[in-house]
Amino acid sequence: MRIDSVHIENFKNLIDFNIDLDENELNTVLLGQNATGKSNFLEALVLIFKFLDLSTETKRLYTEFNYVIKYKCRERFIEVKCYTELETKRKAYEIEVDKEKQSLKQFFKNKDIYLPKYVFTYYSGISNKLKNHFDENQRNFYNKAKTKGVTKDDVEDLRRMFYVQLVHSYFVLLAFYTFEEDGTNDFLSKYLNIEDLESILFKFQRPEWQKKSNFKESFMWGAEGLVREFLEKLWEISLCPIDVVENFKESFRDSAGKEKEYLYLYIPDKEHLRELNKFYHTNTELFKALESTYISDLIDEVKVKVKKSNVDNEITFKELSEGEQQLLTVLGLLKFTKDKETLVLLDEPDTHLNPLWKWDYLELIKNIYKKDFETGKEDDTTQIIINTHDPLVIGGLEKEQIRIFKRNPENGNIIVEKPIKSPKGMGVAGILTSELFGLPSILDKETQIKLNRKRYLQGKLMRNDITEEEHKEYQIKKAELEEFGFYEEVEDKWFKLYLSEMSKYEIIQQVDFSEEEKKFLEEESKKVVEGILKSMNSNN
Repeated sequence: MRIDSVHIENFKNLIDFNIDLDENELNTVLLGQNATGKSNFLEALVLIFKFLDLSTETKRLYTEFNYVIKYKCRERFIEVKCYTELETKRKAYEIEVDKEKQSLKQFFKNKDIYLPKYVFTYYSGISNKLKNHFDENQRNFYNKAKTKGVTKDDVEDLRRMFYVQLVHSYFVLLAFYTFEEDGTNDFLSKYLNIEDLESILFKFQRPEWQKKSNFKESFMWGAEGLVREFLEKLWEISLCPIDVVENFKESFRDSAGKEKEYLYLYIPDKEHLRELNKFYHTNTELFKALESTYISDLIDEVKVKVKKSNVDNEITFKELSEGEQQLLTVLGLLKFTKDKETLVLLDEPDTHLNPLWKWDYLELIKNIYKKDFETGKEDDTTQIIINTHDPLVIGGLEKEQIRIFKRNPENGNIIVEKPIKSPKGMGVAGILTSELFGLPSILDKETQIKLNRKRYLQGKLMRNDITEEEHKEYQIKKAELEEFGFYEEVEDKWFKLYLSEMSKYEIIQQVDFSEEEKKFLEEESKKVVEGILKSMNSNN
């Protein structure tokens, strides 16, 4: 699954919006200031594939906005156009597969061929703006999973539209230890300091949909389908099941509290947990069973005890930092869905990560998708689009892997550009002050202003155009900056001449410049340099 290009007519601040992605790249990173449409673009992609997924041979569902998307999936080149008919004002689709018009009935009948297997989305913020778009797809999955007689073989490993939450980190960890694969233990040890799994305590609750029977009257309160199948397997390997009624408070407003029935199932070690792999044959099968039980409102809590190399005693998984859980969740699910025609949308996935993990982040992802470590060949069935504001994440990328979102100064519309230079090799300071982030300086603003003022006065001194008061100020600024390690003794006579000429313009003391001021300084600087070059040539 690789998106080639997208045109969006009008969605939020994306008006007559166009983006061209490099379909040969696994990763595309979106950069840009706040409110330049990066998250809106990811949201638009979610909506596009949501309604394509929900559409059927007889029933079409559409986004509110018109669009054209071109992508490659399972070696087929697909173009979907969603538009408004001029005469009827009704929404319609026009679809081509390998440049041949495809009937809508045929396309939606064969969605599993023409759509990505998974659209996997993660957002680290607190807003539910993305999460809510997945409700209908999750409801369809839930209704099927809970149906009596349905087994793991009747339900896809994961639903096509999948929204990732931190609670999934528990299920990822359990799937990791049930099916220990090459590299998994090394990853857990190196990045999370997790040496081993000690025990698991499942706390189940009587769900809101079960108001009548208790646990003794009906196993797991009458759960059926895929959920019951999993719970029966879990019951077989657990020790000391305890059925209790406990008092709980929904919020601080509950003074007396309420009663609810709970069931505790204890898994004493990973050997007992691995009994599940006799029934579930892949980590995605087990993850599916765990997650379907969670969305069925049966899981109240999962207490996973782990052994960490930097902690004397066992700790619960809940005690891991949010960054640790975030890293495990995203990378674990990427590992589960690799090689499966997947579109991965990550909106600021690095928010809670420390600088070292941010620096390693894309390399970790790249290693997941490497098919051949000797040649470096990557999985070409997956595309990952990442929105970030962190220069550490992009330090090793080529310019083809980056798109910069910005506003068109003429009409305010959002435009997307490829950077002129690759961030690879720039270093963090170079990245921050390049077009990628556009910082005027890596120094704090106060120090940079002081430094600019000192250079301005230094230029005036070179021209003998400085007042006594300004000269005193220059000496003070020079001494203050030397305390920070700024020793500026200009030996190059040509640079002295350049500084002398440019200091005629007071605006060189500024830190922030308007577009007009930038243009003015560029033009004047060019004139000064041309004059210096003439002087150099005449001296030769």
